[in-house]
Amino acid sequence: MSNIKVILPYNLLAEKLVLGSILTLPESILIVSEKLPIEAFYLENHQIIYKALLILYAEGKTIDYINLITWIQDNGFLVKIGGANVLLNLLAQINKLSNLEEYIALIYEKYLRRSLIKLGEDIIEAGYLTEVPLETIFTKIEHKFFILSETKTTKQLISVEQGLCQILIEIENGLKIPKSPGLKTTFIEFDILTQGFQNSDLIIIAGRPSMGKTAFAFNLAKNIAQNQDIGIVFFSLEMTRQQLLYRLLASEVEITNTRLRTSKIKETEWLRIINKIKSLSKLRLFIDDTPNLSVGEIKLKIKTVTIEFSKPINLVIIDYLQLLEDTNSSSNRVQEISKITRDLKKVARDLNIPVIVLSQLSRNVESRINKRPILADLRESGCLSFCSSKYFFQKNKNKKNSIFCWSGNFISNQKIFDVKFTGQKPLYKVETNLGWSLLISNNHKVLTNKGWKKIDKLILNTFIGAKLLICNNLNHDIKYSISWDKITKISYNRLAPVYDLQISNYSNYLTSHLIIHNSIEQDADVVIMLYRDEYYNKETVEKNLIEIIIAKHRNGPIGTTKLIFDPKFLRFFNT
Repeated sequence: MSNIKVILPYNLLAEKLVLGSILTLPESILIVSEKLPIEAFYLENHQIIYKALLILYAEGKTIDYINLITWIQDNGFLVKIGGANVLLNLLAQINKLSNLEEYIALIYEKYLRRSLIKLGEDIIEAGYLTEVPLETIFTKIEHKFFILSETKTTKQLISVEQGLCQILIEIENGLKIPKSPGLKTTFIEFDILTQGFQNSDLIIIAGRPSMGKTAFAFNLAKNIAQNQDIGIVFFSLEMTRQQLLYRLLASEVEITNTRLRTSKIKETEWLRIINKIKSLSKLRLFIDDTPNLSVGEIKLKIKTVTIEFSKPINLVIIDYLQLLEDTNSSSNRVQEISKITRDLKKVARDLNIPVIVLSQLSRNVESRINKRPILADLRESGCLSFCSSKYFFQKNKNKKNSIFCWSGNFISNQKIFDVKFTGQKPLYKVETNLGWSLLISNNHKVLTNKGWKKIDKLILNTFIGAKLLICNNLNHDIKYSISWDKITKISYNRLAPVYDLQISNYSNYLTSHLIIHNSIEQDADVVIMLYRDEYYNKETVEKNLIEIIIAKHRNGPIGTTKLIFDPKFLRFFNT
């Protein structure tokens, strides 16, 4: 058998033109770096050159031939790329910034084709793995396929003029045909606060067990499908479709679930049941009770329903978050859930529909006198990123009630209002080139030269904001600037208690000479908490009432509204 090297699809000229553009027009790296990963270049020498250019840019050095060849020589890559003539050849390319997007698209298209070939090879290899269950193989293949099929370059840029013209058209159409900005639930005060569920939003509905999360979500699905004639998929990972449908029918005909299941029906009730079934059967409401679903499988099912019925799905509801599976599961469930919520947000954006996911709350609620939930009670969600290192807490506990924060222009001493314990979480040790180190949880953010990034998004040699440089000028004015330090190691440390700092004005602070984020940040656009006082306080005057607490609303107000809750038939009504 002859050893013939297979040449995969690539575009040599486009790769040269893009690299030449960066060398001759350094500002073009801003465009290229956002759209092309290193592996998008096929030739190894081009990958080395592109990586070197990215490093020069990250280090704030001038992008030119001298700095580029110096870096390549210093790191022992000159022979590997084919010598200095290769770089001189790139400088000789005729480049126009106006054509750069086209060249990038040509490179990316070939990169996707190579990825598709690699996927085909993976499928063939997986077919021989007889010891692995087919369900596992199919799940992994589907996940890889959807990542590949939906990988796109950055969306086309539009000018402010184009964007505003489009908005003007939408406003004019709205004047002619009044429409609500989102999916309305028929709960009046709730709809006023939320303005309906918006396309591309990820909405979390959270509560402790027995608060009525599933009943509330299913009521939302039925109301929206009934009043707006749209397609909805309800993924029930805990209850079977029979249980949900019995609940629905019992609620509509006002006959208890027990009587329906045991067929203890009066003759006068039979006609009412038949009529309600006919009415409910017209709803475009689909139920999937497959357990242990992944986000990739959910997306596949949504597309399948859309194709099968030739009508779009406008809303997805998932019950519930902690039962979803990550195809690349790890021993760290916090990291898994964090990835799942990011994937769900991506589904909402890609399909341009609201995605509602139910979530459990932690037991911290039970230990407080006031049982009303707060954002910090979201358990395992990965939507929340809050904690301080144990080191910081021990260092500052009972010693001072203020801390230095970075405003972006100057350092400011801010008051610490509270330090709250938020549970046991895995801690990671971040070490830097200058010898600084920090213990923080995986979801926490640190300041990098490319913005705030979570620990699980950092890689070695990333530049992070370190101690502040203080400079005195001739006028004796003090100016502050950030010194950038390089990450040399990220390692798992231990499972330990973590804490949430509540600071007055800024959402970051300085500890161990490093700047880290302290905001409650999540992938969700809206977080809704459910609370029934009657569950905890049998003597309450608020019998059969449920509080709908909008704890986070990225594009609107937060607040609380109340609904009447009918526990017998699991129904909700306006107060």
